[in-house]
Amino acid sequence: MQKIVILISFLVCGYFSAAAQGSIIKGSIYDKTSKGPVAGAYIYLDTVSNGEVSDQKGLYEFKNVLQGTHTIYVKYMGYLSQQKMTHVRGNSIVKINFYLDEKTEEISSVNVFGKLDATSEVSSRIAEKNAGNITNIISATAIERSPDINAANVLKRLSGITLEGNSSSDESYAIIRGMGPRYNNVLINGIQIPSPDEKLRSVPLNIIPSNLLQKITVSKTLMPSMEGDAIGGTIDLSMRNAPDSFSITANASIGYSQVFFHRRFIYFPTKDIQEESPLQRNPPGYAAQPGDFSRSNLDFRTKQALPNGTLGLTFSDRLFNKKAGIVIADNVQNLYLGDKSQFAAVSLENEFISDQLRPIEISNNVSSTHELNNGLIAHIDYELNDKNQFNINNFFLYTYLGQARLSTDTTLVGTGRTGPGTGQVFLNDRSLTQKQYIENVEISGRHLLLNDHLSLDWSGVWSEAGKHSPDRATLTNDFLINPDYSKTPTYFNSIESIWQKNNDQDYTGRINLSYRGKAGRKSSIELKAGGMFRSKSRYNLQDLYTLRPPTTNSNGSNTSGKPVFTDIYHTQWSVFNSAGSGTYDPNNYRATEQVGAAYLQGRWGISNVEISGGVRIEKTSQHFKTSKQSVTALSEEYINYLDVLPSIHFKYKLNQKTNLRLSYFKSISRPNYYELVPYTIRGLDYIESGNPNLKHAVANNFDFRYEVYPGGEQQLFAGVFYKVIQNPIELGLVNQGLNSGQVYYTPENYGTAYNYGLELAFIKYFGKIGFEGNYTYTHSAITTPKILYYKANHDNYLKQIDSLHVNETRPLQGQSDNVVNLSLLYKNTAARFYAQLSYQYIGRTLSQVSIYYNSDYYQQPVSYLSLSLQKELGDHFTIQGKFNNLLNSSTTVKAQGSLVVAKYTYGPSYQLNLKYTF
Repeated sequence: MQKIVILISFLVCGYFSAAAQGSIIKGSIYDKTSKGPVAGAYIYLDTVSNGEVSDQKGLYEFKNVLQGTHTIYVKYMGYLSQQKMTHVRGNSIVKINFYLDEKTEEISSVNVFGKLDATSEVSSRIAEKNAGNITNIISATAIERSPDINAANVLKRLSGITLEGNSSSDESYAIIRGMGPRYNNVLINGIQIPSPDEKLRSVPLNIIPSNLLQKITVSKTLMPSMEGDAIGGTIDLSMRNAPDSFSITANASIGYSQVFFHRRFIYFPTKDIQEESPLQRNPPGYAAQPGDFSRSNLDFRTKQALPNGTLGLTFSDRLFNKKAGIVIADNVQNLYLGDKSQFAAVSLENEFISDQLRPIEISNNVSSTHELNNGLIAHIDYELNDKNQFNINNFFLYTYLGQARLSTDTTLVGTGRTGPGTGQVFLNDRSLTQKQYIENVEISGRHLLLNDHLSLDWSGVWSEAGKHSPDRATLTNDFLINPDYSKTPTYFNSIESIWQKNNDQDYTGRINLSYRGKAGRKSSIELKAGGMFRSKSRYNLQDLYTLRPPTTNSNGSNTSGKPVFTDIYHTQWSVFNSAGSGTYDPNNYRATEQVGAAYLQGRWGISNVEISGGVRIEKTSQHFKTSKQSVTALSEEYINYLDVLPSIHFKYKLNQKTNLRLSYFKSISRPNYYELVPYTIRGLDYIESGNPNLKHAVANNFDFRYEVYPGGEQQLFAGVFYKVIQNPIELGLVNQGLNSGQVYYTPENYGTAYNYGLELAFIKYFGKIGFEGNYTYTHSAITTPKILYYKANHDNYLKQIDSLHVNETRPLQGQSDNVVNLSLLYKNTAARFYAQLSYQYIGRTLSQVSIYYNSDYYQQPVSYLSLSLQKELGDHFTIQGKFNNLLNSSTTVKAQGSLVVAKYTYGPSYQLNLKYTF
């Protein structure tokens, strides 16, 4: 009897437990046009107090739903709301999917705290359509689907954008519409960030992992509320934000560079590298000794390259009844990269009778690079109530670079050369370790006032960037190949060791006051005013030492010949400049910059017409101080200027999916910090110098664009642009001293430059098959002086400046004449499979400006092919494959049409990625 009572008790408890569990209502939210999932939609039941938010795959689920009739509501910004009624039986699972139609009304009418899911491509199209200015946006969804692993590679797939390489030839800096990196700015979460480079303002985008990005917005026209130093455009990297529900995402990948299928990875020990130079780690006046310099960092070895790997983890949630949101994300990339390159040093064959260039040295280089990138973001937001929100954002990026480069430099003229395969050969082997970082901390708030018509937002930001390169060492040896092809021993020539460290800090404050309301029955108005102040300080420290054989005197001449080189551990040297270069090196400088800005902006819409614009005023104060190279050299300077920057933008809506845009804005470009420093460095053919009299460039910019947004991810636009740039900054020959025969190569302002072009772009799906592409044509012109000897000039129509120089009109540096991106897309929502085959063509590009007439260096047209595959495995796992440079394309640079002056080969790369989402 007791057993029966216990059994009945269990059954009763089980019954009530099951009854308490209730039923489940779940399903997916899709875009009706694209059939893609909609993340971030708000779903609620009429019988349940708290709603749910669809996840990244568009899924939602209600548990413990009571038996009976329920109405399900779905709301999402940019879409029409939907509702469905369903009857739920006890202990059942009901599946209901929604296909949302795009809303035709403007997003500006929605509460400012409402937001689209910025990670989706649909939200990108809606944001582009409703923006007051001309933008291109790529979402986290598109970034994840693409073959790209960093922000730089992602950007080059947008219309009008190409990339410029850094000192290691990695594609790092964005060129927008043919305007080089100096003419663009980079923001993180809307805030301009400092550069870790010791000389430039530009931010290297190749070190920013794409997995940290929520979206990238490229603004090609500026509103008054935006900073004005962007003639080409502004790149805003939005980091991941807090979603409306709990989420954990983890990803890991493994890959390999094909270049290491055929050779081994070159490396060197780093344990003995001194972090500070002899001058920096000893008392003033210390004379460096031979034993102060490490040897093992010039002991080059080889090993099999390890696979490339990435690890990422993102945690996000909303707490305290969804009032607080938190995001913590970390992404680590451990990469082993390699390349092969060739460079030619050139000079005129005979300057008095011919202007043809000839190679005088050929350098063949092999590089191996170990790159470790670690990106960390932290975000906290708190909604005090419906009218007050506070945010804290922190972005930190650390990069370690270890690079070995072995160079064989063959002299083609003189020094014992009697024919091909003979002459002097230099071996220049370089070791480089580099640590750089970028950090940005922002505290901000948004507040609704006056019945939600008036809003106030503010932010305080601290940013810092820097780079440290201890003991960048170059070992130079040489040998001679005799006329009979016998080879002499290898002789020790010299070692150059450089310690470099720089830091850049910004303190920025911003405030904006906005009013949004109606100006009649059919018109709306938005008024905005605000200001910004940024204080920047930066410094660069450099100390250089030259080590030579003990038999070399202080004048650099040989007394008893150079010693035979056996290995780095048995090589003896003396310190040629025992005091280092730190006290007189022009690379040592300190600079400050203060920028204050205020603006007024308006936006008025009536029926199908929208007009926006206003004026921005920016006051710039700059100061630099550098080490004195001589008693008469300028070592300190103060520079001040004021700019008034108007803008106006017209948008005419032909229908709810089609816009016509016409824009004008005025913008500036400030000189790079180091360009203002009056340094003088002797080059091979000329003396390179700074220019403290350099002015900032000012541009008037005009844009026209026709755009269609059929719905979902699809779009079509065609536009033209025209820029008139006053005082453009380009490298060229200074005017003073030309007749004396002394050539100075320096940044200068060259009158007026023009830049115009055409952009076309489209995304179109036919069922599961899609096509995406863009084309950009760019033409620019600037006139600068070049060397052309009078006797070598037989063109009667070419006017000489003097017996040595003429003016030449050329494109702006970095401009590509034609750029094409084409992608074949396959999207099977039911099978949860996505594929993208991407092709890119980059036309003739001016890569380097020569001092000689008609001799600029042009990168030749090149094509790239990449493939990306993505497959979801169940509800939590996704596997991806990313395959780049499948054509094994090389970059070739030529001068005077056919003379090859540089060639870079990188090889294909492959990566497999596994992603887990909870």
